[in-house]
Amino acid sequence: MFGKLNTLKNILWAIGIVICLGAVAVGLIFASAVKYDGSGQIESFSAPAESAAPSAVLPTGDGTLMALPETEDKGQAYIDSLTFLCDSALIGLRDYGLLSGGTLTTQVWGSSAGNIPAADIAECTIQYPADGSQVSAANAAMVARPDILVISLGTDSLAATTQEDFIANYTALLNAIRAASPSTRIICCSLTSVATGYTGVDGLTAALVGQANEWIRQVCTDLGVYYADAASAVSDSSGSLFSEYVSANSKTLNSDGINEILLYLRTHAL
Repeated sequence: MFGKLNTLKNILWAIGIVICLGAVAVGLIFASAVKYDGSGQIESFSAPAESAAPSAVLPTGDGTLMALPETEDKGQAYIDSLTFLCDSALIGLRDYGLLSGGTLTTQVWGSSAGNIPAADIAECTIQYPADGSQVSAANAAMVARPDILVISLGTDSLAATTQEDFIANYTALLNAIRAASPSTRIICCSLTSVATGYTGVDGLTAALVGQANEWIRQVCTDLGVYYADAASAVSDSSGSLFSEYVSANSKTLNSDGINEILLYLRTHAL
């Protein structure tokens, strides 16, 4: 009797093993036939920088500068819809807590220190506010897909770069962002200047900032992206910052100055 039971047990074990092997085979066939389409949520920034490089011909401008005209005041809701990529000139948006999220806002893309040298614009690294990761601006755009990205870059170490390099780096950044997130609308802001009498070791002058703004306008014209002359809201006729809008270092904007920039964007809206 026991011999018959052992024989039956062995038969059942054999049948079970065959069923398991069959299930594994079916799973392998299914996995090879159905491939991941990449549509799932991206949890980390493991993609190499070149993943955001342009892979197709990007649109160009028609030779006309798309400067944003004055509009009705779109209010705080419009400001809440913007994402800002900025250097030390506007990093006060984050550090002064001037947006709806306060100092914990996720609307501002900047370096942890606040500055982004003009020579590094093409491959600038930002602290992604959602998780603190250090990533490229293009990869951040690829993940976040912002509706409107406001860019204010170029003031930091401006005197250490040339017109040719500035334009090349600025163009490369915009193209990388446009390739990474084609639906994102980009607004490039004019750079804010310095106060009259500024003598910082970085060699920044109102005249140099004025030249850089011409370079930015050229890039916007060439690529067909929007341009906002936001710096005009805080500058006098010579291009220098109004004293009431400049911080103690005579270079960066104080909170009143940055609020003037926000008001300009609200009244020159897409």
